[in-house]
Amino acid sequence: MPVENVSASDVHPPQELTVWCYGDSCADFASKFEQENKGVKINVKRFTYNDHAQTYLDAMVKGKAPDVMEVENTFLGEFNAIEGIVNLLEEPFRADLLKASIAPALWDATLSYDGSRLIALPIASSPRVTFYRKDIMEKYGFPSEPEALGRYMEDPKRWLNMAIKLRKEGIFITQWDADPLELYETTVPQFDSSMKFNRNNEVIRQGLELSQEVNRRGLDANIGLWTELGEQALQSGKLAMVYLGTWGELQLEQWAPKTTGLWRVTRLPFNLYGYSGSTSLMLSEQSKNKPLAWKFMYSMFMGMDGNATVAAHLPSRKAVLDRKYSSNFLGGQYSNELYMDLAIKMREYKPTPLDVVANEWFRVAKLKAIEFNMYPATALKTINDEINVKLEESRRILLARLNKRR
Repeated sequence: MPVENVSASDVHPPQELTVWCYGDSCADFASKFEQENKGVKINVKRFTYNDHAQTYLDAMVKGKAPDVMEVENTFLGEFNAIEGIVNLLEEPFRADLLKASIAPALWDATLSYDGSRLIALPIASSPRVTFYRKDIMEKYGFPSEPEALGRYMEDPKRWLNMAIKLRKEGIFITQWDADPLELYETTVPQFDSSMKFNRNNEVIRQGLELSQEVNRRGLDANIGLWTELGEQALQSGKLAMVYLGTWGELQLEQWAPKTTGLWRVTRLPFNLYGYSGSTSLMLSEQSKNKPLAWKFMYSMFMGMDGNATVAAHLPSRKAVLDRKYSSNFLGGQYSNELYMDLAIKMREYKPTPLDVVANEWFRVAKLKAIEFNMYPATALKTINDEINVKLEESRRILLARLNKRR
């Protein structure tokens, strides 16, 4: 049945759903959904970002999967070449009717790897952005207005000079030496269309060189944001710049409430338009109430219109912009306008079943290349060749399976 025909009359209380997630949104929407559908009970269980996907996979194998599973794009590749997930293109869901209201790259990212099934309904996406302390930029003679600072930081040399000058004052604009490289990574898929590793190119080389420079000069704060020391660094101004998804606006306010009004947000340095990640909902084949589960998923899809959120549903983005919200935490800046503009310029990329394991191998190898100042072109070729060799058997099996399905 088309989406429009999945109405409240199809839900006969009392009924229950189990929703597993890694973020806050599902719990918020569960309460709203219960209020709008009397007699319906939504049981929400939250897992950590790092363990949510593996927990889902284990539950599916044991036959104990929930009705709905929230998954982040980084881990979506764990599910897009396996069975056990409902194809949302089929009756009665007909999610193809929603395709025109979703950005094409985001739609493609939630298809199965062979493109034949829609395994997840995208809910929200996010560009990577730069949050910075406007007062500190002003104090030390750097551009402090968002667009002016964005233009200034397009040149890596200017960004480095800023990092060097502020470092002398005990102020940092990067947490870790690998941060510049990771910003460049946000613009490049980890694998190409034939599942070959995609990190041996000029873009990644530039990022590696810049991270090596940060390491040589000791320009990184070496402080994790999700720690007490991180919160202290944000409160004190020791960390004057951080690179996060749009959700960072709300998170920074929780970490450093006393700095309200001092922060602003702009685009990434180095003229990059990076992708931070996206959130989707999957419907398990093991669900005992698929119509109700789909109704919940559709409700979330249509309702992601909060501030600092880039909805997958394009009309919801317009609704956010029409509110003309100015962020108190960001000194009255119209931050949603920047987020939506950057969302158009970034490109969500399709995850693969090889992403998670390859990401860990690459993480270890790139840190070694940064620490030991390896010649970038040689280091990247070595890493690229080693990872492709390690993954060749898995790649061959996956491609054979996908070709057989076709």
